[in-house]
Amino acid sequence: MRANPLITSSAFIKIIASPDADRISRFKTHKLVSFISTVSVCLVLATVASADSLVVLLEGLGGQITSRGIVSFQEELAVIPNTRVALPLAQHSWRDAVKLIQQQKPETKIVVIGYSLGANNSTYVAKNVKHVDELIAIQASVWGRATAVGENVDRVIEIYNPKFWRTVGLGAKRLVGIHFSYVTNSDSHFYADEDPEVHKFVFNEVKKLADPTARAKSVFRIQPEGIVGAHDMQKVKAAMALLKSESEILGPARIEGTDTIDGNAVPAVFFGATRMNNNFTLVDGIVKQVGGTATIFVKRGTDYVRVATNVKRDDGSRAIGTILDPKGKVIEFINRNEAFYGEATILGKPYLTGYEPMQDAQNNVIGIYYFGYLVRAL
Repeated sequence: MRANPLITSSAFIKIIASPDADRISRFKTHKLVSFISTVSVCLVLATVASADSLVVLLEGLGGQITSRGIVSFQEELAVIPNTRVALPLAQHSWRDAVKLIQQQKPETKIVVIGYSLGANNSTYVAKNVKHVDELIAIQASVWGRATAVGENVDRVIEIYNPKFWRTVGLGAKRLVGIHFSYVTNSDSHFYADEDPEVHKFVFNEVKKLADPTARAKSVFRIQPEGIVGAHDMQKVKAAMALLKSESEILGPARIEGTDTIDGNAVPAVFFGATRMNNNFTLVDGIVKQVGGTATIFVKRGTDYVRVATNVKRDDGSRAIGTILDPKGKVIEFINRNEAFYGEATILGKPYLTGYEPMQDAQNNVIGIYYFGYLVRAL
């Protein structure tokens, strides 16, 4: 039988109010208080664990004082049938959100909502649990770190302000990954989580998961820009941004010496001190996070050679040493030092792709960054 936390608390009050309380040592009192607190927390978690749908809230920097909108979500969303909303957590306490989600039954629908740095850290929550049905990020901070959102999240919505000057970068489009939609709003960063239209929109999103039959709220000012799906280029662009940012962490691109690739001599391309020829750590790491295919090309004369790739030949081997089609449409853009985004044929197969010129410190084009998804596999 589950204990009643109110009865337990009443019993504790009687103990400390009785004449015998004077004879209880401070040590024992402290231990008893700790025990009662632990029991109460466990009872709360056990109640949350029984929910059909669980909403986890992550506050921004400054906690409840600066995240009043996130705090008010707890009461607003709790009225949705079959929904439990956990107490809002400080943005740096995202690991507690992970623990709470891990306690849920496998069939429980999980929604994670974060604001500002809480939106950034919601990506770490998603990365460390098996499954999230929906992640809603309200003006993630460009000054905070985040990780790519992977296949274990069914749907991601990032609410951001496209006017950088309105947020000083604190609410710019920040997150990367797959299954993305974007919603624009004109709020300054410090009031974005309190926007009534944002609250209606979020309410409807949770309702669709928890109880599709419940009445939705009318939203007039904000709507998704469109889901990133099989033919939406934003998915490719987000993955490309991740590839380039990870390469920049290693260091600037440069050419030094030569290597033998597939029996042919090609220039050796480095990011900082890391040689990329025949080094698949970077491209495989990106693909592990967001799927698809990634390649680092190096320029050799007028050709561009794949020196690090997970694009496959028909026999399943890496297409290392193969060149970018010299008669294709992509090469025309690269030769003009321009990026190409669109559908392209790679080794006879259709891909939704992005190609961006790779430059050294002197702005010379020395290679290409590539990311793409096999069209028929999406």
